[in-house]
Amino acid sequence: MSKAAGDVEDSVLHYLKQANRPYSAVDVFNNLHGQYGRTLVVRTLDVLAQSGQVKEKVYGKQKVYVADQQNCSTADDATLKGMDAELLQLGVRLRASEQQLQTSECQLRALQSTPTTPDACRSLQELQVACSGYEVRLHGLRNRDNGVSPQQRDEIRRANELCVREWRRRKRIAVEMLNAIMEGYPNSRADLLEETGFETDEACGVALPGR
Repeated sequence: MSKAAGDVEDSVLHYLKQANRPYSAVDVFNNLHGQYGRTLVVRTLDVLAQSGQVKEKVYGKQKVYVADQQNCSTADDATLKGMDAELLQLGVRLRASEQQLQTSECQLRALQSTPTTPDACRSLQELQVACSGYEVRLHGLRNRDNGVSPQQRDEIRRANELCVREWRRRKRIAVEMLNAIMEGYPNSRADLLEETGFETDEACGVALPGR
C-alpha cells in the first residue's frame, strides 16, 4: 500500500470514527470537502470494509459505512459521570447565554427605537416653533374685537338646545306615525319610506346629540 493510499484510509477512517454514525460514500466525499476524489473515497471505503475496520450495510442499491464500534475505545463509569456533569454544566451555561442574548436583543430594540440626540433636539425645536405659533393665534383670538361675548355664547347654547329638543320631538312624532302606518301596510318599512319620500336621520348621515 502506497503512502498516499494510506493517508486516504487514515483520513476516511478518522472521519467515520469522529462522526460515529453511518454515511454513504457520497456523504463521506462531501463531508471531506473534496479533499480526495470521489472514486478514491469509494475505493478506500471498500478496502476498509474488506479489512474489517468499518462495517458495510447495503440498503437497496446504496451502501452505507460506519466505523467498527469494537475498535472504538470505551469509557468507564467515572468518565461517563464526568461527561454527564460537564454536559449538565454546558446546558446551564447555554440557557444562561440564551437568556443574556434575549436581554441584549430587547435592549438593542429599545435603543434602536429611541431617537438620537440630534433627532430629539430637532423634534424639540419643531415643537417649540409650533407652540409659539399656537400661542400667537390664541392671543389673537382672545383679544380680537369681533370675538363672541359670554352673553352671545349663552344665547347660542340656548338656541341650540331648543332646536335639539324640537328635533327630538318631531322625530318621535314621525316614528310613531310610521309605526302606525306599518300596522296595515303590506310591504316592508323600506318600501314605505321610499314611497312616501320619508328621509331618516341615518339616510341623511346625521344623528341627534347625546343628552
